[in-house]
Amino acid sequence: MNLRPLFLELLSAAIWNRPAEAALFDGVDSETWKALVRHAHVQRVSALIADGAASLPPGSAPPKAIAISLLLAAEKIEEANRSLNKSLADISHEYASRDFLFLLLKGQGNALYYPKPLHRTPGDLDLFLYREEDYRRAKKWVFEQGYPRESENMQHLAFDWGNAHIENHRYVTYFTNEKYNKHFGLLVKRIVDNGDFETVQIGETAIQVLPVEFNAFYVFEHLFGHFIHTGIGLRQVCDWLLILSARRSEIEEKRFTALAQQFGLLTAMQTLAHVCIRYLGAKPEIFPFPLGMENRYRDLLMEDILRAGHFGFYRPEVKKTKGKWSGRWHRYKHSVKRTFVFGGLAPSHIRILPFTKLILRIKLSLKGG
Repeated sequence: MNLRPLFLELLSAAIWNRPAEAALFDGVDSETWKALVRHAHVQRVSALIADGAASLPPGSAPPKAIAISLLLAAEKIEEANRSLNKSLADISHEYASRDFLFLLLKGQGNALYYPKPLHRTPGDLDLFLYREEDYRRAKKWVFEQGYPRESENMQHLAFDWGNAHIENHRYVTYFTNEKYNKHFGLLVKRIVDNGDFETVQIGETAIQVLPVEFNAFYVFEHLFGHFIHTGIGLRQVCDWLLILSARRSEIEEKRFTALAQQFGLLTAMQTLAHVCIRYLGAKPEIFPFPLGMENRYRDLLMEDILRAGHFGFYRPEVKKTKGKWSGRWHRYKHSVKRTFVFGGLAPSHIRILPFTKLILRIKLSLKGG
């Protein structure tokens, strides 16, 4: 039995908050349902697939054991979200007491746009400390407290806060093309200087985030950055799709289109929109840019997403290698191969990737990284 239409129907039903088409699931056997559960984990949408399955009538629903396993997976994700929201409240209070000002990036902010926010599979807490002195002071505080941490990179310092993994960001994002870094930095500075933030309510905590129009662009840019290096899963796609659907009326089309063009991402954005329309039942009118014609990348992109899984971790050709340098070499070769397949989607980002990754690695090696 073809797994794909079943999986995509369950996912579409969940994100659009409608019943799944029951007739598709008549006669689906236990092994197929088990495969659907595995695929949901790979794509980090287990609670959403549980929601889709729960909408089916008794004659089309999964076997009892599988229905229970889906319910338990959803409950586990709900508990992980509650825990992360509690950590966000705690770190927000801690940072406020030390006058560390921050914006929450993506993550729990994205979850607000899901029909059931607790059913978005959570990740890290990404906090943009937008005053340079706050980033330095927070870094000193993390070191003084002795929290388990990763090596600092050019973008952030990551550490563990109880059960939460927190990334203190110096920059919102990082592009492989330096001219985009400079332009994006200027746009962020303008937002910061004007105090042009949005405040959202996550649990009992009021949290500042990027303004919605810029945030919708950033969510896409972030997922696309992961895509060109290793890949993305459907959780990342749903994050972008649902913020557009929920806030479309507040996003001005000409301005948003111009922003995508300024960063060389309009074609890539249009292609992902066509993926969402074709495979996830998205309505064309939710996209705040001209859709253009479908291109040859639409189905290639969807195939890649389905094969790659969460951040590309489940791609068959991405093998675990022993040794730091052998692993880096393997990932580098993989990224280079992707430039030949997808280079035309965003040439100013993708086709320069082999050179920028090599230059960055040389710089980090000289610094002992």
